[in-house]
Formats: sequence, structure tokens, C-alpha cells
Amino acid sequence: MFRYLKNAIVRGLMMLIPVVVIFLVIRELLEVMIHFATPIADLFPQGTFREEDATEIIAVILIVLTALTLGIIWSIKPSRVAGEWIEDRTLNRVPMYRMLKSLVAAFLNLEDEESFKPACLKHEDNTLEPVYVIEKHGEDMLVIMHPWTPTPFAGTIRVVPAHRVELIAVTLDEYSLALTHFGLGLSDAIKKGSDS
Repeated sequence: MFRYLKNAIVRGLMMLIPVVVIFLVIRELLEVMIHFATPIADLFPQGTFREEDATEIIAVILIVLTALTLGIIWSIKPSRVAGEWIEDRTLNRVPMYRMLKSLVAAFLNLEDEESFKPACLKHEDNTLEPVYVIEKHGEDMLVIMHPWTPTPFAGTIRVVPAHRVELIAVTLDEYSLALTHFGLGLSDAIKKGSDS
């Protein structure tokens, strides 16, 4: 019983910590941008914004413009290579950073993201098991995660031959939502992905 409770608490923390970290990062980012936005908001004529909303609106605009600028800089190859080098020697050493980054990128359906790809594992008896492809392992193997229901971002990890895994062309959001609902809607997601 104690072991079960300990495992349940650890699994719960593994799901809770990333959510809390993302929330704190967004909150801190908004506070930093509000400090930058306050003098900018003062430049606008009286009545342009409701007084209590002016700095928040400008802070959100600053976040979007900063993200756009950084995204454009990242798309230039020399800056991307330099950024990846710096990231590899700093942030990638922070526990859970790579996992959080991959998970967020997969949810946003970024084209170059290779982790958390919805897929099905084909068994010898022709049954299919919903899995996520986490990464390649050598030439012909894949690291996959068997999600638990109803917590689709916790599960067991295996390395399997690539020919036994069939990628499903649906968004991570659609796929994980079906797993959260104990498989309701999974057939539609698999069919939709197979038709694409």
C-alpha cells in the first residue's frame, strides 16, 4: 500500500511540476514585460486604452513581438547553430527541460519536432497499441512511450523495431485527448491519421 501511494505521488508530481513550471515562467515573463510596457503605455494619449488595461495589453504585444523576433533570428542557420550550442551546454542540463521543450513543441505541432509523435505499435496478433514515438535509436529502432490512461503523459518506455510502429498523422492534442477519455475518440483519430 505504501509503495502504491509513493508511486502515485511521484507520478502526480511528474505531471504537476511541468504545469507549474510553465505557469510560473509565463507569469514571470508577463511581469517582466509589464515593467517594459509601463513607460510605453505612458506615451499613448489618454483614453487609448482603459487605464487599468494599458500596460497588460502592451505587455502581451511585447511578448508576441519578442517571440516573433526570436523566432525569425532562430530561423537563420548561424544563429540557430549558436543557440543550439549554448542550449546544449546550459539548459539541456537542467532536469526536465528537454522533455518540457519537446512536449510544448509537439503540442504546438511544430514541423521539426521529432518527439511525442502519435503512433500505434503493431503486435504479432495484428492488434494496435497507442504509443508516442519519443526519438530514434540507431538506424532501425525507436524509443516509444506506452501512455497510461487517463494520464497520457506518464507511461512506460521501450525500444522497439521501427517497422512495428506506424505514425498517426494527427495532432498530439487530438491523440492525447482521446487517451485522457479512456480511448473514446481514438478510433476516429487513428482513422483520420491513416486517411491523411
